[in-house]
Amino acid sequence: MNVADPTTVVHAYGLVPGGGPPFLPDRGIADTKVRTVAFHDLEIVVSDLPAESFGETAWAEHGEDTGWLTPVASAHHDVLQQLVEQGDLLPLPLPGIYPSDEALIAALETSRDHLEHAWRLVAGRVEWSLQIFPTSSPAAAEKPAPRSGREYLEQRRSQQDARNTERGRREVAVTQTHEALARGTAASVVRAPLDPAVTGRDEPMLLNSAYLVARDEEQRFLGLAEELHDHLVATAGMRVEVTGPWPPYSFVGAEEPHDDDLTGMVS
Repeated sequence: MNVADPTTVVHAYGLVPGGGPPFLPDRGIADTKVRTVAFHDLEIVVSDLPAESFGETAWAEHGEDTGWLTPVASAHHDVLQQLVEQGDLLPLPLPGIYPSDEALIAALETSRDHLEHAWRLVAGRVEWSLQIFPTSSPAAAEKPAPRSGREYLEQRRSQQDARNTERGRREVAVTQTHEALARGTAASVVRAPLDPAVTGRDEPMLLNSAYLVARDEEQRFLGLAEELHDHLVATAGMRVEVTGPWPPYSFVGAEEPHDDDLTGMVS
């Protein structure tokens, strides 16, 4: 256990089983060494970072600067990704900065009940993310130019009805897909779809969801996702994209096993 040093801060990545993983990542944020701190039956994976560059003042000044934050978040994720590939992991959020090991332990003690609940939920499980995108925009049938204002209004009404029908059809398909995947998982969550400016794609994201999947159920889950993808491509003009396994970020603060409100997900 390190002694408080005003020149360094302790950065916490996450919690792993007691005894630590078989291999710790070689390096963490700012190429610093990664080590562990005992916490009851678990261990906290940490790095000692320069206080001047990563202390509270630095976070206050740069925490919303993507140029500064992106490499920090990326290195934080890289450590967690290496850990989850070896075994159970409860990720801790950014910023996780403490003046010493003692201060870190004291802070985690205040939320021990929550951490124990979260650990029971994620133990033996990993996160898989899933998005649904349209394969193409619905083709609009060509119609002759309206000969009157009345025909114009009727065409507009017909077009709106067709859009509403298509939206309803997609909502049903998306909901059924999500429910089929969530049914065999420990927990699931539906998040707001990412904007095309974030995804870099022209087509809108119709579903952005995550599933907490037991490690021995991963192949079943992926097989089902592939079946659902093939069905959506053939029948609904949509496709499924699955990524993972990830550290269970989406379930660290989960109070309910399934947080699945799909209201307004499909536009």
